[in-house]
Amino acid sequence: MNILVVAKQNAAGLQAARKLEKLLRDEKGIKLLFDQSTARKLRRFRDLGTSVKGFAGDMIITLGGDGTFLWTAYQAKVPVLPVKLEGYGFLCTTDFKNLTKNINKILHYEFTIQERLRLKCSRVKKRLVDRVFHTEFPLCLNEIAFARKRPSKILKSKFIIDKTEFDFWGDGILFSTPSGSTAYATSAGGSMIDPNLDVIHIVPLYPFHSRIKPMVIPANKKIEVKITQGECALIVDGHSGDYIKEGSEFTIEKGDPMKVVILDEFNFYQKFKNTYFQHS
Repeated sequence: MNILVVAKQNAAGLQAARKLEKLLRDEKGIKLLFDQSTARKLRRFRDLGTSVKGFAGDMIITLGGDGTFLWTAYQAKVPVLPVKLEGYGFLCTTDFKNLTKNINKILHYEFTIQERLRLKCSRVKKRLVDRVFHTEFPLCLNEIAFARKRPSKILKSKFIIDKTEFDFWGDGILFSTPSGSTAYATSAGGSMIDPNLDVIHIVPLYPFHSRIKPMVIPANKKIEVKITQGECALIVDGHSGDYIKEGSEFTIEKGDPMKVVILDEFNFYQKFKNTYFQHS
């Protein structure tokens, strides 16, 4: 089994990477690699560094929290086991203590893989009358946000579903997956959505004289987005995106799913309760 370890670039992440390497060092049939940054910082594993995007092994283990997982997810081509070291770690399916306790489950393939919905955002470029070009952004596991670039300016935009236009004035619009419904979308007034549901969550960001409320639509719908006035930032999972000019057009639709490794029984509702009700 070929495993790539991606660690958060702090003391806790690097220490956990060392411990995991020590735990698996003598296991036959296991080849452990590290993301390039982690390999450099650990020094003695410098020759074991490889890129996340180019890794084509069996599994990636992330050591950190939701941010480390999301940074890895948009580049990964193989299943990912997200391990919580610190923070809320809501997207993480286990913690480091449980990982070390149940490492044999990985060695003997005693785990399940859950597919999580991802969204694909494409910029539409009309260069010729009869030709339309699309430029794709990294796949989104949490959310795609169109947010105003200047705090003093209102962003005007529209999105189209089944040829029906919805005009919007405000700070921006958020398009969330069920996995991302408990992140930015919740803070913006959206609802918690079970990750097993195949839907897209549309959440207006601080609407100005707009009656548009959060919407939940089937994931097989294709959404068209157009920035009609003002400039904005397009942000994908907080890690990538671009600055967008007025008049830009985009499409948002269902993309290839993310494969998440689950070691134990995963109770989404219990985790939601523990995270959001016991920290309030």
